[in-house]
Amino acid sequence: MNKPIPAEEAEAETRHQFAVRANSILAFIECDEEQRPKLREAIIEAMLWAQTQPKLTK
Repeated sequence: MNKPIPAEEAEAETRHQFAVRANSILAFIECDEEQRPKLREAIIEAMLWAQTQPKLTK
């Protein structure tokens, strides 16, 4: 039987997956190497925020 994942581990995994996606986005964006960590964090925060928003229905 699968054990539930502790909330902290689930959040860490979500952040990791979003970091992977952010890196993919950054691959398409030309920016200074010094700005990349800040931009990556902003992308991750935006994706986490988007998860909390109600889904749009048509």
